[in-house]
Amino acid sequence: MRKTIAASGVLIAGIVVLAIGLVNGLFTVAPAFEDLTDGFRDTVMSDEAIAATNADIAALSAVSTEFSTKVVPTIAGQLGMEPAAFGEYLVAEYPAVATGAAALPTIVGQFSDVTNLIESQQANFESADALPTSSIPATTLPWMILGIGLIGAAIGLWMFVDGRMATWAALIAGILVVVSTLSLSFLGKSGAADDMNDAFRPVYTAELVQQSSGALQIVGAMGEEMQTALIPGLAEALGMSVPEVQAFIGSEFPATNAALGALPDAMGRFQTTVGAFDAQLDNYDAIKDTALTPISWTVLLGGAAMALFGAFGLFADSTIETSPSSDKTEKKLTTTAG
Repeated sequence: MRKTIAASGVLIAGIVVLAIGLVNGLFTVAPAFEDLTDGFRDTVMSDEAIAATNADIAALSAVSTEFSTKVVPTIAGQLGMEPAAFGEYLVAEYPAVATGAAALPTIVGQFSDVTNLIESQQANFESADALPTSSIPATTLPWMILGIGLIGAAIGLWMFVDGRMATWAALIAGILVVVSTLSLSFLGKSGAADDMNDAFRPVYTAELVQQSSGALQIVGAMGEEMQTALIPGLAEALGMSVPEVQAFIGSEFPATNAALGALPDAMGRFQTTVGAFDAQLDNYDAIKDTALTPISWTVLLGGAAMALFGAFGLFADSTIETSPSSDKTEKKLTTTAG
């Protein structure tokens, strides 16, 4: 009876582990997760990418502040206009500049929020990116879980036929599963992946990606119109040459001047980040509703159950071999034979 309980326990543990791997669609989730981490590793989550994005956002923020507090009043004065009249002039003659200047505070705020979120999740990403290890891809996880489940179920069936060897196999296999799960920090890495997915849930949407793409178009159009139309237009209106206007902007409006020079590179970096989010939308949608922590606990507890029921089976065998009733029966048979 005890051997049957032990065999049943190992069999059930194996079936549960097998089921948790199949029911959660890990053969779809794992490749999507691997693609997402590959796509984010260097372009979004690296120290260099985050530092560059923060610098670009700081530059845009400086332009936003300087444009409203210095550029508009100063240029309006040079043209003999009130700031409000100059604003209307911009809307009529340079709509991309006017639209960009008005949108910059909101754009800077949105990009700042997303970048801060990315930076806050960097540690979780690094941990999740090492599932199951930094050198073994996440696509192996479902196969590992499937293998553990199949081995557990096979050993459980084997225990019904050949109790002692199979029982030792259950004990050893269970210990290996527990030790491997703990040594690979599977629980911690799974928790990090779940935390990261939950943190990105409010912002990782098609709508936000579209808004970000639109914001980049606005900023890019603003920079282009300033370079190709506004500066030449101001030169004509002020009776100056284009180089003289450019020198004036450089001396009076350093943040705006620096941003205009760095804008092409900054736009390229922003486009890379937004493009990475856009390219991984489908993969994020595939993984966002799958919690890895319960799966990792199931694997750990499944391994522990195999080991415990294996030990229970060995104890049952040992008890049967040394039980007093067996000794008495043996003695009785010996006396009768004599």
